[in-house]
Amino acid sequence: MDSKKSSGFWPVKANLRAKVTLGVVVPLTLILGTFTIIEASRHRETEIYNLTILASQSGKVIESSLRNAMLESDFSEVQRILDAVGDGGEFRIVYLLDSEGKVIFAPHGEGVGNRLDNNHPTCQACHELPPKSRPSSVVVTEEDQRVFRSMYPIRNAPECMACHDPEEPIIGLLLTDIPFAKVESALTADLRENLLWWLGTIFVTIIVVNIAMSNIVISRLQKLALALVGFGQDQLSLRLPADDPDEIGQLSKAFNNMSQRIEDEVAENRALSEHLYTESKQRGELLKHLITAQEDERKRLARELHDDLGQALGALALQTEAIEQLIDKNPEGAINQLDLTRDLITDTTDRMYELILALRPSTLDDLGLVAALQTQAERFLNGSGIDFELNADGLTGRLEPEMETTLYRIYQEALNNVRRHSGAKKVSISISMSDGFLVSEIQDDGRGFDLSRYNSSNDDHHAWGLLGIKERVSQWGGEVEIITKPGRGTLIHLCFPIAELNGG
Repeated sequence: MDSKKSSGFWPVKANLRAKVTLGVVVPLTLILGTFTIIEASRHRETEIYNLTILASQSGKVIESSLRNAMLESDFSEVQRILDAVGDGGEFRIVYLLDSEGKVIFAPHGEGVGNRLDNNHPTCQACHELPPKSRPSSVVVTEEDQRVFRSMYPIRNAPECMACHDPEEPIIGLLLTDIPFAKVESALTADLRENLLWWLGTIFVTIIVVNIAMSNIVISRLQKLALALVGFGQDQLSLRLPADDPDEIGQLSKAFNNMSQRIEDEVAENRALSEHLYTESKQRGELLKHLITAQEDERKRLARELHDDLGQALGALALQTEAIEQLIDKNPEGAINQLDLTRDLITDTTDRMYELILALRPSTLDDLGLVAALQTQAERFLNGSGIDFELNADGLTGRLEPEMETTLYRIYQEALNNVRRHSGAKKVSISISMSDGFLVSEIQDDGRGFDLSRYNSSNDDHHAWGLLGIKERVSQWGGEVEIITKPGRGTLIHLCFPIAELNGG
């Protein structure tokens, strides 16, 4: 098992909502906890200060009452005052000590005569300090109980010197212990109440933040995550609402733009792939067609050589034999046979020339493209009723032999299509040069055809001829454009990049 998944923090790592909640709760808890501690400390200091004030005021009141009673030497009144103070329940201990630390008065006489030990741990909080640095009150632990101890000195006054040594500045000490339990209970209750308020605040904050984050952020991010998952599964048409101008809205807009761009590129690549597949299929069919046409041409040549040239040569052999037999016996008959033999040789020579022209005209090699094209058109279109026009004034000099052959075969195929399929009355070919390109147009006024049907079907012989033209043009890095409509004739526009022309 993955160590991360087995970790207790995995649900938090895998859940954005939990991360957001922790991101709010942890800082809020630290802040509120710090404020609670500071507030509790401040409240405690305030309560201690209030106790100090209370003890000081109470001490003054008690000291004043005791001083009056002691001046009158009414010790029963002193005892009554201390009994009343002790019965009030606010004080745990109320001792009136003499200058030696002996208890001389206490509520109901409890502890009278005891001498307090200054070395006692509860006394060291004050007595371990120099006299001038001793506080008037301190919090101590007495019998496992925290108490607020206040020491109010009874100073010597002129009216007291009748009984006390005038040299003694302090003639007694009023010591009171106020239980700290009530104060601590109040502080604990207040702290508990604050903690409950803080917990309630955190809880409400978590709910509000989750609702707000769910509507504003998380739900939108979830949609974005689902869109990304779908996008990875080739659902390229997915789009996100991008109306808000915030960061998530900008991210959604960027996602939509990316999706649209990739969808367009995929569509373009698919169309290109289909086009390449179609071209590859057409080239395969064209190669098959060319092989078939080549075999058919070979059969035709073999048949013509056998039927025409073979028979003609056989006839020449018979004529020669007849001449040999008549030359001595019938000279006039031999002369007639020689005339017939001459005519047969002439006819055979014409047929041989026709076969040679069909394979490759010598004019193309000797005189160039224009002369060969003019000769081919006159010979091929003779008797077809189609007028031919050639405008090659823009072509001066010779092209590369291979390009001349390519152009000748293109024009030958185009003229063949015009004669067989177009029903045209006129066909024209123009050749010109422009900025390093050879531009040529083949135009007829025939019936035209549906180009979309030609692009979708390779069964038409007309289509094979045009496909052969396109293939020859593409081999030279050229471009071909076919413009035609039924009843509007056909225009084939060719454009080739060429090298410098050879003079000639």
